[in-house]
Amino acid sequence: MAVRCIVSQPATLIRRCSWEGVNGLDENLHMVMDYDLWWRLYAFDGPLCYVDKFIAVNREHELTKTSSQRRRHYREAITTVKKHYGRVPLKWWLVQPYAVWYKGLLNAVER
Repeated sequence: MAVRCIVSQPATLIRRCSWEGVNGLDENLHMVMDYDLWWRLYAFDGPLCYVDKFIAVNREHELTKTSSQRRRHYREAITTVKKHYGRVPLKWWLVQPYAVWYKGLLNAVER
């Protein structure tokens, strides 16, 4: 998870005892509440499990917070990685800024 968030939030199933064990979402976060939650659930319960079943669909569009506030999302994600992983992998400094710029450019062209 230090390299990227691979969990699709709409398709997650969380046991109530785990949710309560980590005190749910950190309401101080605005962009990466789910990413922070995955880190804390991992620390609380161990590795997350993959369920090989169709559970949900993740729809991305230009009005999502991730799409419309990419720089803010990026900054908050880096802070979260550092908080839980202890450091920020080089990928975040090399690839992520380009991805933020490129996705922003694609969104502008699509409009």
